[in-house]
Amino acid sequence: MKVMNHTEEQQTENKTSLSNGAKRNRIFIYIAIAGVIAAVITAAFTGYYLHQERAEEKKQEELLKAEKAKRQKEKKAKTTETAEQKLERVRSQAEEQGVPQSVIELLDKNAETVDFVADYEKKKDKPYADTIEEDLSNGEIPELLQWDERWGYAPYGTGIVATSGCGPTCMAMVAAGLNQDASITPAKVAAYGTEHGYVDEENNTYWRFMDEAGANWNLNSVGGMLSEEQVSAELAQGHPVICSMGPGDFTQIGHFIVLTGYENGTVTVNDPFSIKNTNTAWTFANIKDQIKAMWTFSKK
Repeated sequence: MKVMNHTEEQQTENKTSLSNGAKRNRIFIYIAIAGVIAAVITAAFTGYYLHQERAEEKKQEELLKAEKAKRQKEKKAKTTETAEQKLERVRSQAEEQGVPQSVIELLDKNAETVDFVADYEKKKDKPYADTIEEDLSNGEIPELLQWDERWGYAPYGTGIVATSGCGPTCMAMVAAGLNQDASITPAKVAAYGTEHGYVDEENNTYWRFMDEAGANWNLNSVGGMLSEEQVSAELAQGHPVICSMGPGDFTQIGHFIVLTGYENGTVTVNDPFSIKNTNTAWTFANIKDQIKAMWTFSKK
């Protein structure tokens, strides 16, 4: 058996110590390498996700810019288009949307209806107004339009108030004015007319509606043609006169209007289909031959 002397033992211990130190160094190196790799991977993933996030943000910014540019372009187009161009644009859009032909035809009858036609798809199913609100002035017969978006989309017969509801709209003006009741709207009067059979299969209002329906709103109705002197006298007493008009200044076929005032041969007219006609001073002598029937209304 070999016996190691002191020098050999010391050398062996030194070798063992060096071997252990090398192992520790290698371990430290491995750990350092692993840390570097982990840092590189983390940095890579972080960079990737930051890149993706920035790319998504940039994409959203570009989409927002494109949408803003589109809105500005549309706004510019609308502000620069002529009335005729707007009319044709709305007509084309309405045809594409499948808007009823009777509604589209409003554009040919009166260009004032352009916004009503444009909003048809968006607003046709919305609830109708319960009142005529600020349109009712103390002691006055209100000026109402059958194609007002507050009630113009409401049904009348098999159509809507805007296209064939001049009769109910005239009655609403008279009933709301004489009763000073803002709750009487064209939509409600049209519903009454339809329910009680005052509208024919072509959505024309029967004349008997003017004879009979006023009683539902506590009104007297007296039918019969009036001379200019009689018209002046009735209007002076605050009795509005609904007229059924034939072809002429107000219609090509048939239409109802309301006479609300008279002065020196001139009558004020509430035309439910035309703002322009309502704002025009009419010489009674010039329109009297277009009148086919008249009904004078007063409160019971």
